[in-house]
Parts: sequence; C-alpha cells; structure tokens
Amino acid sequence: MRSLSKSLRHGRQRTLRVRNRVYHALRMSSPAERRTIIILGCQRSGTTLMLDLFAEDRRTMIYPEFSALSGGAEDRGLRLRKLPEVRAQIERVRAPITVLKPLVESQHAHSLLEGLPDARVVWMFRGFESVAVSNINYFGTENGARDLRLLLTNDPPNWRGEFVPDSTRAVLADHYSADMNPYDAAALFWWARNRLFFDLGLDEHPDVHLCEYEALVAAPRRVMNSIYDFCDVDRPARDTTTRIHSEARDRGASSAITSEVEAVCEELQAKLVDYSSTPRTAVIE
Repeated sequence: MRSLSKSLRHGRQRTLRVRNRVYHALRMSSPAERRTIIILGCQRSGTTLMLDLFAEDRRTMIYPEFSALSGGAEDRGLRLRKLPEVRAQIERVRAPITVLKPLVESQHAHSLLEGLPDARVVWMFRGFESVAVSNINYFGTENGARDLRLLLTNDPPNWRGEFVPDSTRAVLADHYSADMNPYDAAALFWWARNRLFFDLGLDEHPDVHLCEYEALVAAPRRVMNSIYDFCDVDRPARDTTTRIHSEARDRGASSAITSEVEAVCEELQAKLVDYSSTPRTAVIE
C-alpha cells in the first residue's frame, strides 16, 4: 500500500467507504453483533496502513484522524469530539465493525475503552529509526523538536503533554535543545509516545493488542488474522492484505541518530518487541 500515492490511496478509501455503506445497508447488523476497534500509537508507525487494511473489509466503517468524529480548534480539528458525541455517532452506524484512528488521543486509551461500545485497542509501533526518518520526511526537519517543546512546556495546552509522567519529562529535558539533531528529536518523541503503552498500564489491559509494523508487513495475513481473533470478530471471507508490498519493510537511517538517543530508544523497542511477540487473547465477557 505504501507504493500508492497519497491521492490514489484517498481515492481508494472513498471507493471502499461507498462500497461498504452499500453492504451495510443490505446486511444491517444488530447492536449486539457490533465491535469498535481503536487504532492508537505514535504517528508514522503504520497506523494508516492498519486503517487501510480494515477498510478493505466490507463489514467496516472507518474514521481516520480527520472525520465526523473529530473537531475543535486544537491542531486544526484533529482532537476527538466529546466521548458521548462519538459514542452516539458510532451507535448510529449500521456496520458490524467500526474502526477509528484517533492517534492524538492515545493517552486516553482507558477512557476510549470505557466510553465506546464493545471496544478493543490495537496499538501500532514501528522501529524508531524508521519512524524518525518518516517523521522528518513527512512533517519537516523542525517537527521533532517542536513536538518535544510542546510536550515539555504544554504551552499552549496540547495532547502531547497529557498524562506524560515526570520520569519521561526528565529524560526528554536532558536531551532537548531548540537546535537539536532533528532525528534525535523525532526518535525521542517516538520514545515518549510509546512509553505511554507501559506507563498507562496498557500492557496489563485485556482489551489492548500491541502490533509491530515490521511483523505486519512481513506476514500481513497471519498478523491480521490474529488481530481479528483478538477482537472477537470473524475473519473476513477474503484476504484483505494483498496490496501490501515488500518495500514497506524499510528500517530508516540509524546513522542519523546519536548513540545516546539510540540507546534510550533501543531499550524501549526491545521491550515492545518482546511484549508483542507473546500471544494474548482479549477477555470476552
């Protein structure tokens, strides 16, 4: 899917949404049969790929970051609306599976699980080197330092600094400077966002699944089947992963990140990989 241009991908998303709505109208599901899947994690970690894979399943209604569920003044309307509004919108959907990707709300995973109907979380993570390179290429060389500054100062109040523990802030403050290496900054932001997975206790939550991007592109059908199983949803009748190409497996430029920051990130990455490789099953009530 990464080989598709952005405009082609958006065009395919629109086509799939229309096709899926027709399917939902013809085969309306009951509320008891419905599931909400929430894609969380750090930006540039394969979350769009995961959303696209779910979009290929005609049983889904998908909501990307900018959608009917988002709004407000902060970050150009990127924040989710109030949870009762989001829930009301989802409950009006006829689709058996509703999938949303509110990345800037990853720190609110517990509230999302509690506030949305029959919800499961899929937390995506990707190698920090690849994320740092992708961040710089997509958002620009100043983005990483800007993210860290906003996280540390919370001025103006923003999603980056919400629920960040003092221990994380202390590490970031030791490395931060306005003119720091942009790849270091992007890698440290990856570190801060993915540390939330453990800081929030999501590793102990039965309805949260950790998915490694590199594992997904290496064996997409196997990984997606495991996610469907975790979410207690029947697997799709056809393979929805055929559009993934092998060139998605890039690792980034490790030489651009200093050894000090690399050591910080490698420790967390090893912990994430170790956790994600251990099979887990959600608790089905």
